[in-house]
Amino acid sequence: MKQNLILIGFMGSGKSTVGRELAKVLEMNFVDTDHYIEQKENMEVKDIFALKGEKYFRAIEAKYVKEISKMNNTVISTGGGVVASDTNITLLKENGFVIYLDCTIECIYNRVSRRNTRPLLNNVEDLYSRIVELLDERIGNYKKYMDNEIYIDSKTNIWDTVDKIKKMYIKFD
Repeated sequence: MKQNLILIGFMGSGKSTVGRELAKVLEMNFVDTDHYIEQKENMEVKDIFALKGEKYFRAIEAKYVKEISKMNNTVISTGGGVVASDTNITLLKENGFVIYLDCTIECIYNRVSRRNTRPLLNNVEDLYSRIVELLDERIGNYKKYMDNEIYIDSKTNIWDTVDKIKKMYIKFD
């Protein structure tokens, strides 16, 4: 069995929520890449974007993904854009089983529209269209790097999702 379980998917797909529960069930460590970056930088992701820009964020994301990729026995919840860098996702995949949380656009929209913490979705005229645009840019890499995928919509139960991923991970051995 590969040491780490990597969750990829668009923002709002449930990577952090599912990841925390998976780590408990599998008795593994848990790391959320965005929270890891926030701790290291002493600044929230939205503030890093606002003050230093996306280019700076992607550079430090790559630096910290390199650190995180060396961890073992860890469920890793990635930022939605981590797949924008082939290097990032390749590093994570070397020591991990990658699950793509394939969440419907409607579900993503409902989840992310509740909070104003997503820098790439703030101050946009048409939130739904922006989600579609970003998802279109990323979906190829989500599919390219995944070992397996889980379909998620507004009716999906977290415990069913955790159970399905657990079975995939164990079967992957």
